[in-house]
Amino acid sequence: MKKTIDYGLLIGVVFVTLFGAYMILSATYYFEIFDESRNPLNSFINDFQKIGLGLFVMIFAAFLPIKWIKKMAPLLMLISMGLLVLTLIVGENINGANRWLIIGPISFAPSEVAKIVSILYFAQILDKMQVSEKNYQRAWLSVILFGGISAGLIFAQKDLSTPVIYAVSIGGMLFVAGSKLRHLLLVITIGAIAASGAVMMKDYRMERVEILFTDHTDISNNAAQANQSLMAIAEGQIIGVGPGKAYQTKYGLSYSNSDFIFATVAETTGFVGSLVLISAYLFILWRMARIALLSNTKYGALVTTGVMTMFGFQAGIHLLVNAKLFPVTGVTLPLISSGGTSTIIILGGIGLVLNLSSNPKSLSESKG
Repeated sequence: MKKTIDYGLLIGVVFVTLFGAYMILSATYYFEIFDESRNPLNSFINDFQKIGLGLFVMIFAAFLPIKWIKKMAPLLMLISMGLLVLTLIVGENINGANRWLIIGPISFAPSEVAKIVSILYFAQILDKMQVSEKNYQRAWLSVILFGGISAGLIFAQKDLSTPVIYAVSIGGMLFVAGSKLRHLLLVITIGAIAASGAVMMKDYRMERVEILFTDHTDISNNAAQANQSLMAIAEGQIIGVGPGKAYQTKYGLSYSNSDFIFATVAETTGFVGSLVLISAYLFILWRMARIALLSNTKYGALVTTGVMTMFGFQAGIHLLVNAKLFPVTGVTLPLISSGGTSTIIILGGIGLVLNLSSNPKSLSESKG
C-alpha cells in the first residue's frame, strides 16, 4: 500500500465538478443577459466561488489527521442536532420549508451538514459493533436514538427526501458493520412504512406519485416540471443542441440549474454528454468502493461506505426524477447542481475518503 491519495478518484471528482460549473453557466447565462442591473456571469461566478470553497474543504479534509476526526465526531453530532433544532425555530422559509439557517452573511442547510457528521459519528460507534453483544446493542441503540432524532428533525423541516438519503447512508454502514440480516430487514420495513405514511399524509406528495402515470404531453399544473424534463432530455438527442440553445431548459424548467440540471445536461450535450457524466459517476463510485474494500480498518471502510452511499443514492434519485421514474423532489445532482452547502459537504466527504485512501494503516483497531 502506497501512502498516496487515490488520484483516479480525485481526477474523476474534479472533472465532474468542472463539468457542473459549465452546466450551471449554460443554464443561467441566458436569463442573466436580460437583467441590465446584473453581470450576465453573476450566477456562474457565485456558484464557482462555492465550488472553489468546496475544493478547499476537500483538500483540507484530505490532510486532516483521522484521529482528530474521530475525537471530534461526538461533539460535531451534538452541534449538528442543535443546528437542526435552531433551524426549526429561526430558519429561513423558502418555498414553504424552513431548511436554511442564516448567520450574518452566511447561509447554509444544516440538514446537509447532518448527513456527513452522522457518517463520522456512527462510523465510530459501529467500528466496535461486533466486539461483544453489549457493543452490538449499544450501537443499534445509538443509531435508533440519535439517527432517529436527526432524521425526525430534518423531516420536521418539511423535507422527506433528505431523511431518506440520510437513512440509506446509515443503512449501508450498518450492513458493512456486520448487522444481523433480520435486524436490517426489520428497520428497512419500518422505514418503508414510515416513508409511505409520510407520502400519504400530504396531498401534494400523493399528486407527485400520480404524476408518474400522466401523459407526457401534459405540461400544465403539477405535471409540468416532470414532463418538461422528459421533453428536454428528448430534445438533446445524440449530441445535444449546444450551450445557450436549450429551449426547454430556458422556458420549461423552473429549476434547470438545480433540481432538474440533468435535463439541462441531456438537452445541451445529448446522449453522448449524459453517458459521459453517468460513466464518470460510476467511476467515482467504483473508486470509493475500492478504497472501502482495501481499507485495513473497519472505521475507514465505514466512513467510505457512508460517503459512497450518500453520493450514489442522491445521484440516482436525481436521475430518476429527471427521467420521470420517481416522484418529483428537491434532490440536487452531486457536484453538478447549483447549491453551496450540498457541494461543499460532498466535496468535504470525498476529501475524507481521499484521506483514508492515502492512510490505509493510519488507524489501529486496538487504538479505537
